[in-house]
This record gives sequence, C-alpha cells and structure tokens, in this order.
Amino acid sequence: MINNMINLFDEITLTSTAIEKQICNFSMKFEQVRNEKIEWQIKLPMFVIAFYNYIITKNSIPSQDDYLQFYVSENKEYLTNLNLTMEEKIGVRARVYRTYPSLIRDLHFGLYLKERNCFSSVFYNVILDIEYGIDLLIQKPNGVFIGLNLFTKTKAAEHARAVKEFRAKKAFDYTCYEIPIDFRGSKVCGNYFLYSEREIGTIVDKIHQLEEK
Repeated sequence: MINNMINLFDEITLTSTAIEKQICNFSMKFEQVRNEKIEWQIKLPMFVIAFYNYIITKNSIPSQDDYLQFYVSENKEYLTNLNLTMEEKIGVRARVYRTYPSLIRDLHFGLYLKERNCFSSVFYNVILDIEYGIDLLIQKPNGVFIGLNLFTKTKAAEHARAVKEFRAKKAFDYTCYEIPIDFRGSKVCGNYFLYSEREIGTIVDKIHQLEEK
C-alpha cells in the first residue's frame, strides 16, 4: 500500500535534537474559545498538510504564530470563500493554536524513533494519516509493518480520538495498534511535552503484549 507514497521523514533533514533546540525558547498561547460552527460545522483544510509543507520547504520549525500565518496563507482562497465572521476567524486561530503542539510532538517523536533504530523503518505520510488514520507506520526486523495510533491520556485527546475514529477512513492493510501515552513524566522541552525513551518502551511493550495474545 505504501509503495507509491513518499516517506516524509526521508524528506526532512532536521533531527529530533535540532527540533528541541529550536522549540525550547518558543512561547505558546491558547485561547479559551470554541466556536460551535468552526469546531463542528465547517470542514477546515487539514492542519497537518500545511505543517509538513512548512517543515520541508523551510527546513525549520515554525513558532505557533508562524504556523498560523503559514496555514492561513496556504489555504487563503478556501478560507476567504467561507466568508467567516471575526468571531469565526478567532475560532480558527484557537483551533490552530490547540493543534500546533501535537504536530510538533508527533514529528519530533517520529524522527526520534527513526534515529534510535528501534525498528527497521519508521514511515510517515499525510495520506496515511488523513485517509487511513495512521500516525506512524513501523517495520519490525522480520519485515512486518505495524500501524500505530498515538494519543495522549487526556480528556481532550480521547474526545478528539473518538471523533477521528467516527470519521470514515480507508481500510488498512496492516495490523494497527492504539498506543495511549501519559503526559505525566514525559520529557519537557521549554513549553512542550515530548515523547522520548519512555514512550519507545511503551510502544515496544504494547506490541509484545498484543502479539502474545
């Protein structure tokens, strides 16, 4: 299934360490706004596409505001045609701000996994993410591919996961495992919680447990 897909981790020259150095001094802000129309009624352009376009074209990590500006610029025509009110535009900004740290965390972890050589390969593509719901695809030493769905143990993340699961997605050719991860005790880098060695252990243990059943 992935033969015709590009592994975006092969297109990125940044390392997990370089990402940490860039984000350690980044500020983050969140707006306590959840516009009903923006949250549930309008289908916004996918956040992850603009994020990876930024990473690959600029070879750097955007700040929260840089990412917002790039997302709006990348989707200018679409957003303009929505004729959003000022309140709705603020709602879009709030959603982008909330999504941003998880995009950073997932990118960092994917590259970290790749660098650690824990698996034969670590694969990511936005099509795999958007259309199949796969956050990461790993290959074991025996050649077997496993899809991973990573999510944090928070009420907001679990709700988002439930919504994502409800959406129609294409059938996946490989075994796929849900990997819930607890923020408590996670690596901290400035204002960011990151996955690291502990989370790799969680994934390896979970795979072993599930395959022994």
